[in-house]
Amino acid sequence: MSVSKSSDTPLGDDEIDELADLVDLIDERTDLPLSLEGMDGFLVALACSPRAIPPGEYFPVLLDRDGGLEAVFENESDAARFLSLFTRRRNEIARALAAPIEDLTDPRALSPLIMDWNGLLAELPVAEAGQLKAAGIPPYAQLWAAGFLLAVEHWENDWRLPADSKDEAFVDEALDPFYVLAVSPDELSPEERAIRREDHVALALWGVYELREFWLDRGQAPHV
Repeated sequence: MSVSKSSDTPLGDDEIDELADLVDLIDERTDLPLSLEGMDGFLVALACSPRAIPPGEYFPVLLDRDGGLEAVFENESDAARFLSLFTRRRNEIARALAAPIEDLTDPRALSPLIMDWNGLLAELPVAEAGQLKAAGIPPYAQLWAAGFLLAVEHWENDWRLPADSKDEAFVDEALDPFYVLAVSPDELSPEERAIRREDHVALALWGVYELREFWLDRGQAPHV
């Protein structure tokens, strides 16, 4: 039986695995592919968005269901557990983005839940790893970036700046690493491919911090 924890308690490794299993249940029951990595990117976008988006708005987008969690989970205990873990991760992201960091190695910095597919393949038996490769594995951080952009593009009117704004280039530059990570590597320019995907992730993370500060400076509320 799970012990109830404060909504401000960061997720432990076992709880991240448990959340991943619950996300897999959602993926099986919806038409919109969902992964823990993609959901984490979605949450990060909510945390640096131009306004606070309430659960009644973002759950139908994330879950591809108008009925909320009850329309996805078959029993109340799974829905309650998912909501508890989801909320704690959402709060963890918000705290990380509010921390005054100067280095992404700072323990307070945002650490995205990105799957290390190569590491996973290395740990699997050869036959099982071969089956997973044949099924197709996404490039590093592609799902995370896609989840982020799902939120940005769904609420594009919130993200749109006035036509005469001088800040549009700044916002576009902050979002660029996400678009680089989200597309197929074959679509990247030689210059983009020359940069390690881990470095594109670092650029994306700094962009998240900059976007949060940008909206705050404009008197808007990016908090989740």
